[in-house]
Amino acid sequence: MSEEISFESVLKNPIYKNREMIYALNPPTGLLHRTEQKNELVMELAPILMNSAVSCVFVYGNPGTGKTSLIMELGEKLNGEAKKNEINFNKIYVNCSENRTETTILIDLLSQLNPNKEYPRLGWNRAKAIEEFTKEINKKEENILIVLDEVDYALKESGDDILYRLSRINEQNHKSKVSTIIISNNLKVADYIKPRTQSAFGRVKVIFTPYNAEDLADILRDRVKLSLKPNVCSDAVIEKIAEIEAGRGGDARRALELLDSCAKITMAKGSSKITLDVVGEADANLENNSVLNTVASLTKHQKILYLTMLKNSKKVMIGGDVFKEYLEMCKQYNTEPLTERMIRSFLVNFTEVGLIKSEVGWLQTANKKIRKITFNLDKAQFKKAEKLLRDTI
Repeated sequence: MSEEISFESVLKNPIYKNREMIYALNPPTGLLHRTEQKNELVMELAPILMNSAVSCVFVYGNPGTGKTSLIMELGEKLNGEAKKNEINFNKIYVNCSENRTETTILIDLLSQLNPNKEYPRLGWNRAKAIEEFTKEINKKEENILIVLDEVDYALKESGDDILYRLSRINEQNHKSKVSTIIISNNLKVADYIKPRTQSAFGRVKVIFTPYNAEDLADILRDRVKLSLKPNVCSDAVIEKIAEIEAGRGGDARRALELLDSCAKITMAKGSSKITLDVVGEADANLENNSVLNTVASLTKHQKILYLTMLKNSKKVMIGGDVFKEYLEMCKQYNTEPLTERMIRSFLVNFTEVGLIKSEVGWLQTANKKIRKITFNLDKAQFKKAEKLLRDTI
């Protein structure tokens, strides 16, 4: 039976020094083990300080490899240098997991270009958004750097029109000069970009390779010094966390989440030191939570599709059958279904984020290759995910 925890006991526990530093996007000590990528980006972005637009820069790598952190850090440094040299500079950041169409991306850009004006989230068509965006970048002479993060969401859901538009924007002699960086977690993101767009966005690529165990250990040691009190976390614990996450793809964000989870469990137990046993316990807790967090972040149609699959009584599903059952589920929710091509892209995305396992195999009865789909969920996660979906669709 667990002991009762009070706010007073939590505050008295000698674990955290400054918890925010665990998750700081740009810690005061800087981003470790990304010197090569930083140098590449500095060289590509430097022409902005000469009043010149830069080529469309394509940054990609696995989640948690420092892409967004480094881009934001360099954006701040660019801003500082621009002020010193009296250059009009404006960095605009858009997360495409939240804005997945050209129209919503343009409206987000507009709201940052002109924060004094309110722009509607609904009601505008693409032509209206393009017209307003064109007006805005012609109001004054600026060097605008647009950062489209997690662009794979927009590409999979609505195509590459926004990238094509931005790749050609400086050919139209606007008052402002527009530079673009796109960031993707999907190494195969080029599959969703048409050749006409790839010709512009494929020239400059900066690849963020996964962190290895030594890199992760250095990052964790740095954050431990900033966030935890002395002697709370041993080097053996740091190396164990680093080893676990290096084996999963070198995601620094997940390593830091695991460190934080270890600290919270240690605090709950009334202890002053993180032990090796706690690492395994914290890791199991995070695995359960991460699946449900991913499910909660899905769009409406993705939720309908995933619920369709959860309700399927077969242990192994066939890709073609899933689409037919999705169509029936859309009727239940009085929702216009998406195309089969879009549903296939969702299935690929589900595989990438670990919600399903998907592989192509031979179906002997039909004498053809098919996509076999199975779940990664245990029984408890299965029920929680199903309830979450029913409550949020």
